[in-house]
Amino acid sequence: MFDKFENRYIVKGTIVALKPIHIGKGQEDMDPTEVDSPVLKDENGRPVIPGSSLKGVLRSFVERVLSSGAFEGYRSCLIVNDEPCIKDDDVKKLKNKYDKDYKKIAEEIYERSCNVCRLFGSNNLAAKLTIKDLNSIDEKTFFDMRDGVGIDRDTGTAKDGKKYNYEITPSGTKFELYMTGDNLDDDDLELLKLCLNVLKNGQISVGGMTSRGLGTIKLIDEKIYKVDKSNLKEYVSNGLSEEMRWNDV
Repeated sequence: MFDKFENRYIVKGTIVALKPIHIGKGQEDMDPTEVDSPVLKDENGRPVIPGSSLKGVLRSFVERVLSSGAFEGYRSCLIVNDEPCIKDDDVKKLKNKYDKDYKKIAEEIYERSCNVCRLFGSNNLAAKLTIKDLNSIDEKTFFDMRDGVGIDRDTGTAKDGKKYNYEITPSGTKFELYMTGDNLDDDDLELLKLCLNVLKNGQISVGGMTSRGLGTIKLIDEKIYKVDKSNLKEYVSNGLSEEMRWNDV
């Protein structure tokens, strides 16, 4: 819930590519000299990892972990399988029940939502966790090229004329991470710690072709800050300071 400020956790750090990454932008022209699947880049020609891509991978990981039952007392719905914890029809019923009292509607939606939806958001619930697009901090990146072959799903063999090439961001490329979590409770914090730990341990892969071994990343040089009511005025006036560092990870 965001009707008043409770806290904000800010994670700053560096994401390093342990394996080459392919996050394609798609082919936008018909130039035969261009690569079939180029890497997504910013206006300076440097590679980018969309924050939504990293957030989606982390969400999927947390969903799998919670669905295993390893975290007692935590719930996870199957939003990607059309089985969300609260459906659109449920929301319509709540609107009729509370006669457009949107605060009560929001409170019940939150109460009925699983831990994953509370942190990462859903169609009916704003996310507490946000991740900015990750821009490369390297001065220059030399991209590599690889060849691929389209596979016929029925026969399992290569399709005629389906050879293509794709661009990859090489291993060792570094990206700037900026992640925020707003109004996190104790359960949210445990899931945030889980996300940070798997990033620090190099257990997450982003982009396409991860089944071929691409996309493994690792978080290094992380700094985590906590802003609450005791230092909110200083944060709003002067920004982050070392006194706001949070080390309970």
